[in-house]
Order: sequence, then C-alpha cells, then structure tokens
Amino acid sequence: MNLYKKLVIQTIIYFIGSILPKIINYAFLKFFTKSLRREEFSLYTDMYALSFLVIGFLSFGLENTYFRFLSKKDYNKEVVFSTGFFVQFLITSFFLILSVNSIKYLVSIAGYKNHPEYFFMFFLIIFFDTICILPMAWLRANEMALKYTTINVINILLQSSMIIYMFSFYPKKNPFFSSIFELVNSFTDKTGYIFFANMISSLSNFLLITPILFKKVTIKKFNKILAKEMLYYGIPIMLGTIAFSINENLDKILIKRWLSDEINGAYSACYKIASFMSLYIRAFRLGIEPFFFKKSEDADAKYFYEKITYFFIIFGLIFYVLICGNLSILIEFLIDKKYHLAISIIPIVMMGNLFLGIYTNLSIFYKIIDKPIIGTYISLVGVLITILFNIVFILIPHSSFMIPAWGTLASYGSMVLVLYFWGKKNFLKFCIKTWNIVLHLLFALFLVVYMVNHENRIEISIFLQFLYVIIIFLFEKNNLKNK
Repeated sequence: MNLYKKLVIQTIIYFIGSILPKIINYAFLKFFTKSLRREEFSLYTDMYALSFLVIGFLSFGLENTYFRFLSKKDYNKEVVFSTGFFVQFLITSFFLILSVNSIKYLVSIAGYKNHPEYFFMFFLIIFFDTICILPMAWLRANEMALKYTTINVINILLQSSMIIYMFSFYPKKNPFFSSIFELVNSFTDKTGYIFFANMISSLSNFLLITPILFKKVTIKKFNKILAKEMLYYGIPIMLGTIAFSINENLDKILIKRWLSDEINGAYSACYKIASFMSLYIRAFRLGIEPFFFKKSEDADAKYFYEKITYFFIIFGLIFYVLICGNLSILIEFLIDKKYHLAISIIPIVMMGNLFLGIYTNLSIFYKIIDKPIIGTYISLVGVLITILFNIVFILIPHSSFMIPAWGTLASYGSMVLVLYFWGKKNFLKFCIKTWNIVLHLLFALFLVVYMVNHENRIEISIFLQFLYVIIIFLFEKNNLKNK
C-alpha cells in the first residue's frame, strides 16, 4: 500500500479510537455540569489534576523512549518491549504500595479528609493506566490501529454505561444491579461514582492488553544495560511531562484553594471546552509520531517533517477559527448555564493549546538526535512562566482567573519560540515558512476577536468563517496540490 494512503488510513482509525472517547467525555460534560454542583465539579477536576501530576512522574517518558529505541537497529524489538514494560511495572508497583500505606497523610495534605476513597480509587486508576502505556504503544508500533481503537472504544463504552447507570438509570427492581449500586453508594458520593466507573474501565483496559503481555513479555528478555539506557533517555522526557502537567493543572489546583470551589468548577468546565484543540492534536500525534521515528534515518526525513508541521499549523488555525466562531452555540450545548461565567478564557487557552501542538511537532527533532534534555530545559521555561503568572494571581488581591488563563498561552507560546529559534541554530536544518505562519496566525486572531465581540451576529460569524477557509485554500492551493 502507498505510504501516504497507509498513513492516512491509520490516522483515521487512531482518530476514531482516540477521539471517540474524548467526544463521549465532552458529551458527558453537559451531563456532569447539570448533575453536579459547581463545587462538586471542582472536586472532580481537582482529583484528575492531581493524578496527572503523578502519572507524568510514573510514566518516566517510557512511551517516547520505546519508540526511539525501536528505531535503533542495534536492539531487538522484543527485548526493548520486555525491558521497558518491566521497568514501568516496577516503578508503578512501588508507587501503589507506598501510596496505599501513606493514604492518611496524603488525604490530609490535599484537603480530602472526608473522602479517602477518592484517593484509593485513583491509586488503582493510576496503577492500571500507567502499566498499560507500553502495551498500547506496542499496538501502535506494530500498526495494529484497529485493535488499539477497539480496546479504547470498549473501555469508554464500559465507563460511560456505568456512569449513566450510577447517576440515572440504576434499576432497583433488579437485585443484581441494585446491589452493585448500593455497594458503591455505601462508600462514596455522586462525584465518586465517576471515579469508580473510571477505575473499572482502567481495570478493563489492563485485562484487554494482558494477552500481549503473556505473548511478548518474559523475564529472559529483560536487559539491565538497556533498562539503564532507556531510563537515562526517558528521565528528561519525564521531567518535560511533569512540566506539561504543571502547565495544564496548576491553575485549577490554585483556583480551588485560593478562590473557591464554585469558581474553579466554572473555570474547569470552560477549560475543558478550550481543550477541544487537544482532540485535533492527539489524533494527529497518534498517527504521525511512529512515522516520524521510522523516517528519522531517511535522507528526505526533514523535508517530510517540515511539510507535516506546516500543514499541522494551517489546519490547526482553521480548527481554532471554526470552534471560536461558534463558541456561543457550543457552550450552550456543552455545559450548563451556571458554568458560563468563565467563558472568556476559552479563546485564550485554546490558542495556548495550539501552540502546545506546534511545540509537540517541533520537539521530534531533539528526540531523534537523542537529546531529550533540550525538551526538559524548554519545558522548565514554560513552567517558570506558568508559576510566575500564578504567583501574580495569588499576590494580587481579588485577582481574576483570567491571569492563569493568559499564563497558559504565554507558557506554550514561549516554548514554541524558544524551541524554534534555538533549534534553527543548532539542529533544525530547514526553515518553516515563518512569515506565512505569522500572517495566518494574525488573520485567525483578528477574526476570532471580531467574532467573539459580535457573537450575536451569527450570520456575520458564519460568513467570516467561510471566507477564512476559502482564503486559506487559495493561499495554500499550490502546497496542497504538491504531493
């Protein structure tokens, strides 16, 4: 099959497997914002924010490390997989034992003395999700897109059906289903129902990937020297992942504790809408990242990287304009009205997420030359900017949640600029059409600002969106035709 056709087909399948669960989660956003009070929704987002920080540490960058070592001809693929999995399993098992034995102290520090069950459920969620990272990466590396997608779809459908059951339709007449509800309801509350459903889904994910582990993982294929090399390569990526988690979650953690749960609930709900951009980024990354590593040894690799990154930005800007141009309609559809007070953060955070996607694409260059430490340094720049904005937020009396939102944009924007100009001098041997990108970006921002300020004129907004897509097509038609 033609390489491009194969790449497109796999990307579409990954899009379904990765984006469908996200779309279902967005569909539940309206359900949650109607079913939960803002303070309850704040607890829900806060627990996930805290868990992402932990997963960022436990992952140890082993997913990217696995893909990188697969592309090296000196290593046996099965040895790389077995070694990586055992390293991941040992790290995660140590975390589970330590955290369960420290649960009393952890819930006290985090302010959850009344809900230790939240933490116990999340310890299991984190454990199962983390040890599934490499087996799921193995499916991607072996181009088993359909199996990858099937597992993801099964898990999200299981989680969704349990949430609907727990919140709405639990049949009291059926003794079996009624007993399950009564059991869960005996140790947690409505917010905990969501965590319980996630825990069962994470367990299901683990059970579905166990056949891969039985077939491919053996202690005989564990290589101590390789394990050290993988950890050495992965630690800088892990630090970058932690930095990303801080950039994404520090604002919500602080708003909950500095302002109120009610404000944090509204901020978090609108932040999720702004994260729409992550749907586009994630689908692109799942399909393209293994291809990036496979092409790294080819003479024409940099040409493909340049073209792919350029069109990622162009289509990302189109996505940005279309979402922000219809924001007044989307927000009514996605979240309850009591959460609308933070709607002003959406265009800002969404542009920040686009910058994050651009950074992710450009970061492939320091990964394929085995210098992930570059990403660590740049991520630290982003974290420092995030922390700076959040310190300002804390120090200013009666400060607005807009400050952390602008911090997200400034953080990711600065990371793109640092990587681009640093890389251009050291390892990026091509120049993406910078002025074209700047013009596209400024045009998109101008349209979004205008449409947001005239959101009642829907007909004008639709016309401007249509005009934007046409202008982009005319501007880029020669590039689009160029195979």
